[in-house]
Amino acid sequence: MNSSLFIGATGMKGLSQGLNVISNNLANVSTYGFKQQNIQYSDLIYSSQGNIGSGWETQEDSLVGTGELGHGMAVDSIRTFFLQGDLESTNSVSDLALTGKGFFQVTDETGAQFYTRTGDFITDEQGFMCTPTGLNLSGYKYNEDGTLGGLGSVQIDRFGTMDAKATSSVGFTLNLGFSKDASTSAENPYFALLSNYDARMEPPLASDSYGHQQSISVYDAEGAKHTLTAYFDAAPSDDPNARRMEFVLALDQDPTAETQSGDGLVMSGVLTFDSSGKLTGMSAFTPGEDAGKDLAQWRAAERGEGGFLCNINGSAVTIDFGLEGGNTVGGAATAAEVGVDPARLGGVEGGEASSLATTAFAGASEGDIVQDGYTEGQMSYYDIAQNGDIIAYYSNGQEQKLWQIPVCRFTSEDGLYREGGNLYSATEASGAMEMGVAGTENYGEINAYNLETSNVDMSSEMVNLIITQRGFQSNSKVITTADEMLRKAMEIKRT
Repeated sequence: MNSSLFIGATGMKGLSQGLNVISNNLANVSTYGFKQQNIQYSDLIYSSQGNIGSGWETQEDSLVGTGELGHGMAVDSIRTFFLQGDLESTNSVSDLALTGKGFFQVTDETGAQFYTRTGDFITDEQGFMCTPTGLNLSGYKYNEDGTLGGLGSVQIDRFGTMDAKATSSVGFTLNLGFSKDASTSAENPYFALLSNYDARMEPPLASDSYGHQQSISVYDAEGAKHTLTAYFDAAPSDDPNARRMEFVLALDQDPTAETQSGDGLVMSGVLTFDSSGKLTGMSAFTPGEDAGKDLAQWRAAERGEGGFLCNINGSAVTIDFGLEGGNTVGGAATAAEVGVDPARLGGVEGGEASSLATTAFAGASEGDIVQDGYTEGQMSYYDIAQNGDIIAYYSNGQEQKLWQIPVCRFTSEDGLYREGGNLYSATEASGAMEMGVAGTENYGEINAYNLETSNVDMSSEMVNLIITQRGFQSNSKVITTADEMLRKAMEIKRT
């Protein structure tokens, strides 16, 4: 009976700890990122009773344990269930929820590292993304060349700017569907457009002097915007299997300034197409300083990677019509030496047209021109992708990756130590921590504008609460019953 008092006491003690676990789960049913805990019990030691048990056949040393008497219960472990919680949408981009395995890493002012599933991050006065208690979120900063730098505290300058970038490449993806040669010249048939161009006029080329024209904004080193216009017209061809198109590229001019007829011209040349309209060759000439329309001062353009080079407001710019490879053929040194001989054009022959190359298929003349320059921009807003990239968007229409938020995982999540405040810390039992890119194998995805809710199942916790209560009451009844039996035994001894 004395043992019954002890056994009942162990039951009450263990179940009272179970009540603590249940009440903690219920208390955190609305705590973001909280993970449900479960208490597990085990029985205590057993003692064998003398002369109880039976042998197995004739083996006297194989007594069956029918005479073992238990001595109560104890708490075996309190485990955390890292099951996925539901996502709750918010209106803040810095609210982050993980779907799948992993944790965010945060650090305090001493550099101590902690881990959390609760992504209710805010931005402090210095731009650091941190928890409401001031722990900074860890991330990898992108370098200017797009590579990832070292690990640090994520900091975002909401008033950040992007420097202007001068245009370095202009790409033409056009279809030139006309065939009429609108501008002609008996002496220089491949530079008829250039001869007719007059920057003093508005427009500098009459609409009936070309087959197609299209403009695009380009930028100089200071971020100033200029309009680059391309004019195209058919050109003579003595080869029935080849078609030629001459072109002129020119920058807009200040109408209030004193202008010469050739001002703004930056390139002139000829595109060669096969009979189907596929680009097969190209030649280009660029003006020397103060060349104007003097063809003797227009030199064969230098070929760069992706096309021919010209000068736009002091910057070297590649003009790319989509012709790759091919043989560079020497021609006339100046445009004036070309005359009526197409072989003197030189340039590139036998190139391979890319999938975005300019064409001369019959039909409409249309398409796109793209360039890579932009003016200075102010950050408008930022977003966070599912792989953890923090991407800033600027007023100049550009975007830039600033940081990448990694996801941390452990060999054993059960070995993490709960610090409180929605934080965990690593221990020897948790194993090595590994950092990876969100959304890749075994790393959860990051969802902006969301928070992960508690994974506590209230209905199961209420059932556990009732079971624990009944168990506690039953064990208390064991103690009172054993006490009465002991009292009765003592009364018998006295009498």
